[in-house]
Amino acid sequence: MKISIELPKLIEVIDIASRFVSKNSTLPILQNLYLKASIDSLTIRATDMEKYVEIELPCQITLEGAITVNAKMFLDLLKVVESPVIELSVNPQTHQMQIRSANDEFELNWIPASEYVALPEVPQTNILTMDTQSFIQWVNAVEYTIVEKNFSPVLTWVLLKTKSWETGKKLIFVWTDSFRIAEFKTQTTISEDFALIIPKTAINDIANITKYAVDQETPDMKMKFSDNLIGFEYQIGTMKITATTLLIQWSFPDYEREEIMPTHFSTTILVDKTLCEKAIKKIWILTKDINNYIQIETQADGVIISSGKTDKGAGTTKIAAIVDWENLTFALNWRYVTDFIKMMDSDELQFNLIDHQKPMIIRDKWNEDYTYVVRPLITN
Repeated sequence: MKISIELPKLIEVIDIASRFVSKNSTLPILQNLYLKASIDSLTIRATDMEKYVEIELPCQITLEGAITVNAKMFLDLLKVVESPVIELSVNPQTHQMQIRSANDEFELNWIPASEYVALPEVPQTNILTMDTQSFIQWVNAVEYTIVEKNFSPVLTWVLLKTKSWETGKKLIFVWTDSFRIAEFKTQTTISEDFALIIPKTAINDIANITKYAVDQETPDMKMKFSDNLIGFEYQIGTMKITATTLLIQWSFPDYEREEIMPTHFSTTILVDKTLCEKAIKKIWILTKDINNYIQIETQADGVIISSGKTDKGAGTTKIAAIVDWENLTFALNWRYVTDFIKMMDSDELQFNLIDHQKPMIIRDKWNEDYTYVVRPLITN
């Protein structure tokens, strides 16, 4: 194998591919990237056996061939080379790949490409074209509600499904960490009904590719799926990226029940999001290193936000609010509120409550397609 390729573009795509490499595998081949030079492009593949990526990058090919190299070492070496173009060549006798520029030369050991795992075939049955900007918006709207490590593996996944309303069919993203749920809905033209459970790590990596596509002014992407596999395809200029992941074969919790995502409330609070965030920041000084606790008490003309008694002391602050129906005192994790505020488009934050124990709905007042469910903290 011998190729000449633009270094900045190669670093960009190797950085993307490296995210799909296994981080903890004892098999060296799963810590490697597959590199294949053929005709007029370099094909780069990576996998951890659950998620996969393939990138086709045009370049100048002098000699065809295929090898695998350690992803981290390869990327680290590329980042220290100072040259607009580099040459990659392979010595089959020494099992080393040469990385050459005008001033630098490195040799990197490789493993034969024949030992690399086969990538799954991307489904060609169900195909949906999606706007790249919108996809990032959907992921950002819900991703903060899920944790990396949780007592229940089902809660490290994201549900992607369709559902019909009187106004038409919508595509729905749902994430949860068992203490809160975020649901984001958007109109879709797809006719099929489906419900797919995707691992969180895969969604994060796919979101990173999508952000790269947006930066490169790529307007859309394709989503293809079958019963056990989902693939995302991007045509970014002359480069093609395909990211694939296995689907989780479980049933997502039935979160739409009234006791989980309520629709009837006894109290509604409407506040300015900036005032609310500033008030929370005053109080979190006393609780952020303890339990992130805040208490909110409604009054006729506003709400009082307090810390309760802590080892550091105690504090209260009052902000104006519109409160409908019954007065109520409840407690919650302040981080749950500030996470949501960061995602809001409008200035009006709305709390919908039943009592101090049952799940509450927090909304951006002017966005009915964005629902955030929070479980309050139970106090004596």
